[in-house]
Amino acid sequence: MKKQMFILIVLSGLLIQLWGCATTRPFTPKDLNEKFNMKEYVQKTNHLYVILDASGSMAYFYNFRDKYTQAKEILSHMNQTLPEIPMSATIRTFGKKLWKLDSETNKVYLSNQYRTSEFDNAIKNIGWPSGQSLLPKALTLAQEDLKSKSGNISILVVSDGKDIDDSAISIVKTMKKTMGDRLGVYGIHVGDSRDGHAFLDTLTKNGGGFVDKSEDISEPDQMANFVNKVFYEKFIDNDNDGIANKHDKCPKTPEKIAVDKQGCPFDTDKDGIYDYLDRCEKTPNDVKVDNAGCPLDKDEDGVPDYLDLCQDTPKGAPINDKGCVIDADKDGVFDHLDQCERTPNGARVDESGCWIIQIIHFQTNKKNVKKTLYPYLEEITKVLTENPSMQLAIYGHSDSIGRASYNLKLSKRRANTVAKELILMGIAKERLIVDGFGEERPIATNKTEEGRAKNRRVEFKIIWK
Repeated sequence: MKKQMFILIVLSGLLIQLWGCATTRPFTPKDLNEKFNMKEYVQKTNHLYVILDASGSMAYFYNFRDKYTQAKEILSHMNQTLPEIPMSATIRTFGKKLWKLDSETNKVYLSNQYRTSEFDNAIKNIGWPSGQSLLPKALTLAQEDLKSKSGNISILVVSDGKDIDDSAISIVKTMKKTMGDRLGVYGIHVGDSRDGHAFLDTLTKNGGGFVDKSEDISEPDQMANFVNKVFYEKFIDNDNDGIANKHDKCPKTPEKIAVDKQGCPFDTDKDGIYDYLDRCEKTPNDVKVDNAGCPLDKDEDGVPDYLDLCQDTPKGAPINDKGCVIDADKDGVFDHLDQCERTPNGARVDESGCWIIQIIHFQTNKKNVKKTLYPYLEEITKVLTENPSMQLAIYGHSDSIGRASYNLKLSKRRANTVAKELILMGIAKERLIVDGFGEERPIATNKTEEGRAKNRRVEFKIIWK
């Protein structure tokens, strides 16, 4: 008896399928290019994931035909209307096969490149509906299948919406939160259940999509509209950079500026300044730049801060390639302040960069050097020794007391006395130039004793060979 009953159920199912096929109306797909100016549209979907309800409720009739046959038929119409665009495609069902005890969900089609013929064969080979509605499980597995996919994803649920656990909505919410605008969940409602339609409406809205009734997309024009909404989007590009507004992260790029895949101008050196604004296009990594894309130069000396070893250089001061003020004679006084730019090595200098050479003063009508000045003469000897290319001029002077001719001779004797002391300390005679000028070159008045004391002197002058 049980065997006869089983055979009867199987035969009934087959008869229903045959009758359904016999009453299927012919469908001539609409060419999308005839209905839409497809030059104005771009592909939106990169991955299609169909979930087909093959549970027991789909075996019931609606409009004189079982809902399951109608569901497969509407999928076939979509397949015929949709061009073979570059995208992956998957079909998953949920329900129970006649010879199994438990309901399950299975992938019946998977391809990295959607093909019309393969998709159609997969639909035709799906068996008769039975078992429970396992949409939550199917969505969970879909989430796992799609987690590594990049690009935009369209999940299409074809169902009567009946006997489905509300947890399916929570799963879609989680997927939407994770995938964001990349995910769209769409539905095709088959049947007359208001609650089923309301459920699919809530489900798809939480997934950023919509649901259509099967009878509302049964005609070629209606199906063309459905396919266009799910798989394409209007190409709007306000800044005319070739990237649609929806995907353009820089929607106000000036015209004729080259952009990357995100619609942003190129920034070759990655300094935050786009190439078309960047005056320094080869800035090293991690270097701070100004609004022109050039490395900061706080002291405006022409050497960027990341290379500048002296970042507080006075304006206008000559510098070296390290951003430091030049001190050519290495006397510790920068050239722009140095009034004696060729100071001998080892010489003590004042703040103007000049060698501190003490003037040697003499008593009236005397030529002898005071012993207190010998340490100073030793310092001069040391400087001359360290600078073999230097000569030293020794000039004697006098005050105006006495005859001018006598004073001239006296000034020369004073210069010679100092020169002899230096020679005794080891300086070659040829390096010393000795002369006297008498009272001709006073540095103070001769009318006072204080002034005359200043004029009785020997001065030194550096002469380079």
